[in-house]
Amino acid sequence: MKKLKRAAACAAALMMAIGVSSCGKSGKDDSSSMPEKKLEESQQEIVQRLADSITNPRELTNSTIEWMSFYDINPTASEDKEIGVDLAIFQTKYNGKITYRSTTWETKFQDIAAAVMTNDSPDFIGADDMDIFPIGAIKQMIEPLDDYINFDDPLWADVKEANEQFVYKGKHYVAVSRIDPAYIFVYNKKTIEDNSMEDPAKMYANGEWNWDTFADMCTEFTDAEQDKYALDGWYYDLALNQSSGKPIVGMDGGEIKNYISSAELEKAQTFMYDLQKNGVVYPKHEHDWKIRDDVNGGGMASGLTLFYPIGLWALEDAPSVTKPFGDLSSGEVMFVPVPCAADSDAMYAPSRVHGFAICKDSKNPEGVAAWMDCTRYAETDEPAHNVTIEQYQKDYGWTDEMLEMREEVYRLAAEHPVFEFSQGVSTDLKSVAENAVKATMHPSDPQTWSQVVQANQPVIDFAIEEAQKNIDS
Repeated sequence: MKKLKRAAACAAALMMAIGVSSCGKSGKDDSSSMPEKKLEESQQEIVQRLADSITNPRELTNSTIEWMSFYDINPTASEDKEIGVDLAIFQTKYNGKITYRSTTWETKFQDIAAAVMTNDSPDFIGADDMDIFPIGAIKQMIEPLDDYINFDDPLWADVKEANEQFVYKGKHYVAVSRIDPAYIFVYNKKTIEDNSMEDPAKMYANGEWNWDTFADMCTEFTDAEQDKYALDGWYYDLALNQSSGKPIVGMDGGEIKNYISSAELEKAQTFMYDLQKNGVVYPKHEHDWKIRDDVNGGGMASGLTLFYPIGLWALEDAPSVTKPFGDLSSGEVMFVPVPCAADSDAMYAPSRVHGFAICKDSKNPEGVAAWMDCTRYAETDEPAHNVTIEQYQKDYGWTDEMLEMREEVYRLAAEHPVFEFSQGVSTDLKSVAENAVKATMHPSDPQTWSQVVQANQPVIDFAIEEAQKNIDS
């Protein structure tokens, strides 16, 4: 790809500024060539009614917007994945279309920076991974939203507080559609029964689901000789750390805060260190640093893994994707919130946001704002929300019990969210904070929390100080 030398140099400088060292490719993918997914007639009637009820629609001269990510927002990932209600509203009300420009998880910031600097920006990107703010605003990769969205409007009222977490120099840079639980603990009910254990969902209902009861189950289940390990995946340490009620790095009134030395984190990490010492985690270091079967949910259906901490997204997908966890439709798969300390003052929920940001020099920001409105209508309109629930039940095999627990973990996330912002400050800080969180549960070389704090507190302080200077200036 030939570009002007000056543009290439600017792009390279910006990539270095945001701390990206790996290279990758991105490309435009016309999703219209994929099979078109449609709602059922009764579901489309609900969407049509909602679209007709929007009395002050935006006047769009262009109803096509370009999405850049490592996944397609259109329902094209698999033949049995359904269209989202938000996209159905956008299509129905605005004849909207979302085109897809692909990138990779590893190179997304590099690719966005290059696109911005070469005047080839996509229109919008996702904020769900909590890694675009404040770095995207500081490095001028994303635009303020206040010219396009009124966050005092009733449509955005119940997420106003969450949106205030994403303010930089008095401007909003992320449109938060809802607060999501970042992690849940998935389990297979057949495995629970086969091991004569109490159902964690019942324990939660009885107020008995906490770090202590969770640890007891992990220790009882684990049997290395039979290749049985209580925990697997990539998120158990991150989930347990945030269940303390504190992140490593948080935002408070526009200020970036370092909480690594807090008493809450010390308590959580001491618990995690003791848990790791009991050998309850699948030893990835003995398997080329891969999770069991090299797939999310590996070992769940076969009864070799007890708990799989992961996001709800892992179950809110097509049966072809969720199969490793077990058979959802037969009631085999269930989940519970991340456990907290038995004496915790609240049931803290490790959380993230579902939201979007407009890219710098977007060619259709008004179209993106219309899409963002549609995501809120899908959340606030009960019949529209129920279309999503119906999809989970009819098409993905969710049981009533799972749907009830989904409402519960969303309630906890709304009431007691814990957001980790380290990944949104800088790539260096993300790496330092994540390594710190994982150090006490490192499978081959666990460290005490006092060692971790001593080594990492000054590094985190320095990284925050540098980022805060950019904000203050």
